[in-house]
Amino acid sequence: MNLGDLLDGGFKLFLANWRTLLLISGMLLVPVHLAAAFLQRDIFGGNFLELLGDPAATEAFLSGGGAVGSNLALLVSAVAGVVILPFVAGAVCKVVASSYLGERLDWGPALRASGRRFWALIGSWVLVHLLQLVPYLPALLLLAAAAVTGNGLLVLGGVLLLLLGALGHLAVMPLFVAVAPAVVAEDLGPIAALRRSARLLRPRYWQTLGAALLAGLMVSFLGQVISTVPTVAGLFAGGEYGWVFVGIGGILNGLVSTPLIAIIATLIYFDGRIRQEGFDLELMAAELGGGGGPGR
Repeated sequence: MNLGDLLDGGFKLFLANWRTLLLISGMLLVPVHLAAAFLQRDIFGGNFLELLGDPAATEAFLSGGGAVGSNLALLVSAVAGVVILPFVAGAVCKVVASSYLGERLDWGPALRASGRRFWALIGSWVLVHLLQLVPYLPALLLLAAAAVTGNGLLVLGGVLLLLLGALGHLAVMPLFVAVAPAVVAEDLGPIAALRRSARLLRPRYWQTLGAALLAGLMVSFLGQVISTVPTVAGLFAGGEYGWVFVGIGGILNGLVSTPLIAIIATLIYFDGRIRQEGFDLELMAAELGGGGGPGR
């Protein structure tokens, strides 16, 4: 699949399974986004324009409950990223894998299947992000030394190393796009899933990098566009219920972007299996022979 095929297939699979995908995503993401927005409700004590135009109000917000609420909201989002997003991704991948193979899986069995692989999904998520963090370690160490010594050259070196770390992050990313689909489709553990993803995607490393980056940017842009109206409405409404609009904006973004990213990851996973293992031929042979499906 090229980028066009991935996006076309992603949207088609989303539309074919939209009820199931929205139920899975909504049940887990709606409480998180509402909780994060509620914790930031002090931002909306007044109109957003008034906050921007009043330096005293801005200073009071930064030194008072608004900053505390924002930090708590970041903590909620971080915990959700570790615990909930891998679980949602696993359930979505299970639904998409079944749809890709010509079957239909409801939200209940999908959540149960993801629940059975819960620790493997979280473990693989943590391992992938630790691997992506490694390129930044030299920069962080150098910036820490600069903070202690006050040496400007160390600060400059740290910034340059941060840029190199970002490139290293990108270099690692395409190898592990298919980790979550491998966990749920093949019942693999975290380390085995990382190896499996790297083995499938390494031969098309540059194509996977380009497709994953562009697809991720396009899906992120789509999610931001969908969430813009309620988010802006909440910022300008202020008052007691402004946070509700912001929460709705985050929910709309999550309901669209989270399933689409998981769908595209699943398509990349199957594309790797077809290219490296002739998975489409296994499917055809299983159908013609009346077997129970292709082997792993």
